[in-house]
Amino acid sequence: MIRRLGVAHKPAIEIIQSAKTLWLCYFARCTIFLACSCRRNLGTDMTRGIIGRRRTLAGGLLAATSLGITSVRAMPLSLLPEPFRAAPSDGHPLVTPVLPSGGSAVPTWRRFAVTPQPANGRPIICIVIDDLGVMHKGTERIVAMPGPLTLSWFPFAANLAEQVAGGAARGHEATLHMPMQSFSNSTYQTGPDPLRIDLPPAENIARLRAAIAAVPNVVGLNNHMGSVATHDAALMELVAHETREHSMLFLDSLTIGGSQGWRQAEAAGVPNASRDIFIDDKNNAHLIQEQLAQIEHSARTRGNVIAIGHPRPLTVEALEGWLPTLPQKGFVLWPLAATIALRGNLPLPGALI
Repeated sequence: MIRRLGVAHKPAIEIIQSAKTLWLCYFARCTIFLACSCRRNLGTDMTRGIIGRRRTLAGGLLAATSLGITSVRAMPLSLLPEPFRAAPSDGHPLVTPVLPSGGSAVPTWRRFAVTPQPANGRPIICIVIDDLGVMHKGTERIVAMPGPLTLSWFPFAANLAEQVAGGAARGHEATLHMPMQSFSNSTYQTGPDPLRIDLPPAENIARLRAAIAAVPNVVGLNNHMGSVATHDAALMELVAHETREHSMLFLDSLTIGGSQGWRQAEAAGVPNASRDIFIDDKNNAHLIQEQLAQIEHSARTRGNVIAIGHPRPLTVEALEGWLPTLPQKGFVLWPLAATIALRGNLPLPGALI
């Protein structure tokens, strides 16, 4: 039979290996063809599917923890089919933003912004609380605090409409706390569907749009984790243009030096700022008190300060005792949108000039 095939010079094992290789190539080409055929509807289909998948994965994180699973590795970029690879950035935007027409529409960040009280020369303190919506006891205590605070909500939390409305009823502002890839590469830390540098632009855009749709009435977004994602100029360019498309603002949590988050937002014309102080980078009661004192010092020195904290028990307890003392110390609490507007020399939200 080997002679009839005209390949008598090859051992039988080579014939078998060649046949297997041809079959794998044929299978790969069919897979890529089907993927490309479906790609036209990817944006809509992925956006619909991500929210449902996110609910499943958020619950799955608890199960994964009990099994000791804390890291999920993504497929290497070299193994992605060619149509799904992200092209290297050549300095041009990865997506074309769709801006409000006519210039008369009220930007999203102004529409949902909380109007600040007049500072009247007082130092301004802006407190952003991340990781909300999942740690329910901590969330409830944060929402009950005097404000205005800026509450940054996880997109995979349950009952977000009710939770965000509860914060708004207490005078707090809302932002999206967007999961982004970190050095740990752990979905246990980032939560489901983080933005990643090894995903194609279409998938990252779908994830970001689904997250924006999940959290109502937000003025903008800030990054959750993101030591890898925010260091990548191409991914942050994509985030900046999508943020601009939704006429929102961007707060760079500065989880790594040299972050491209605020830089790309600035280049895209997105109102933006960077975090000045982490309240609870160390979960230690004494160090948290030192950070609160640093917030006061920075506000007096610079005129305004943006600090980020989390709904952890020690942080919540410290804030419950500290926030009510600020008026008598001569400080004023402002929400994030007004603080970013002040820093960017933009008109302040509301009637205040």
